[in-house]
Amino acid sequence: MIDSHAHLAMLEPAVRYEVLARAYGAGVTMILVPATGREDLDAVAEMAGAGEGRIVGALGFHPHEASRCDAAWKRRLEALLESPGIVAVGEIGLDYHYDLSPREDQRRVLAWQLGLARERGLPVVLHHREAWQDFLGALDAAPGMRGVAHSFTEGAAGVEEMGRRGLFIGISGMVTFPKGENIREAVLAVPSGRLLVETDTPYLAPVPHRGKPNEPAYVRLVLEQAARTREADAAALEAETDAAFAELFLGGR
Repeated sequence: MIDSHAHLAMLEPAVRYEVLARAYGAGVTMILVPATGREDLDAVAEMAGAGEGRIVGALGFHPHEASRCDAAWKRRLEALLESPGIVAVGEIGLDYHYDLSPREDQRRVLAWQLGLARERGLPVVLHHREAWQDFLGALDAAPGMRGVAHSFTEGAAGVEEMGRRGLFIGISGMVTFPKGENIREAVLAVPSGRLLVETDTPYLAPVPHRGKPNEPAYVRLVLEQAARTREADAAALEAETDAAFAELFLGGR
């Protein structure tokens, strides 16, 4: 089983070691660790390089960090994308909920990173919150982009929009929340072979761990709820989501 989105670089090294041990003991075979910007680009690159095939990384500037993505850090990101184990550009996107970076900076940095991903032949790990129309516009300005809309919350209609743009859908622990009906509707709408499961560690722990720090071992709870929602066999859905991850990030391996 693969956790397609876990911010392990946010954990202290000792905690990370324990979290990884529990994940591997729970049957997690691979984890994608995304970066968010200046604070963790190097850490994610180092982690992916030392991951022995169990950890891969995505490098990019989260929209919260867009205003800090200056010319020097652009060069740093470009260089680090050549690191072993880096399979995507991310986590990138738009977030108008907190507006921790000016919206114009967010749009500019997202457009640059989408272009960088295309130039390098890499997929993208996408974040969006309360920026739907501008998010769609940014994607339409970069047609043919491969990637995943992670921790998706836009329901069945949003899945259709992502499908038209060739994107995969990542589902987090919110699928287990009592008020997560829109996410369960999205799970039902995702075509076969286009669904990924994730924890978004250390955030969004699934029921019954809600309110506590999340970790990759809990990705099974996400998958099991997705299987119940789709009235599918959990083992079959596990194989399907693993294959989808391999298709998107590992060249089908």
